[in-house]
Amino acid sequence: MQRLKKPSLFWFNPWRLALWSSVLGLLLLPLLAMQFSSEVNWTGSDFVVAGVLLGGTALLIELGCRVGNNLAGRAGWALVVLTSLLLIWINLAVGIIGSEDNPANLLYLVVLAVTALGALWVRFRARGMSKVLYLSAALQLGVELVIQVADLGAAPVINTAFALLWLLAAGLLRNSDPERPGSEA
Repeated sequence: MQRLKKPSLFWFNPWRLALWSSVLGLLLLPLLAMQFSSEVNWTGSDFVVAGVLLGGTALLIELGCRVGNNLAGRAGWALVVLTSLLLIWINLAVGIIGSEDNPANLLYLVVLAVTALGALWVRFRARGMSKVLYLSAALQLGVELVIQVADLGAAPVINTAFALLWLLAAGLLRNSDPERPGSEA
């Protein structure tokens, strides 16, 4: 006679519940704010875009947690995804270079595209991804250099902050690599 498996506790993981509850809470915040202030005026399309961005972020964090083989790896992947979300969100909301309508903000898509394509190229392996993130940090600073040389404005603080986030994620992923000499994974 075949034994029945225990029911999966997939959704009862406290981290998973916190992640998806945060997504729901962040989506409900503007809706709540619209009830009390006319300054917050989201349309249905704003909620759809926010839902896709936040839901996609949560899904990618879940995938990163499955790929990461230890806490450093999971934290590294989560930081990669959250840094990407923040870069997209700031560009959509207000823009980093001038306003959100400034075409120079499209330079940041290069950083995101290299990061995403690099992740695919290295097959989401920690060692390879850490190298991709070093490149992402360099590109982030390269965007700052381009906008200063082209006299499009300057955003050294935010670009440096993003470069540091890419470097922190790279360090976490590099330290999570089980094949790295001296790693504790």
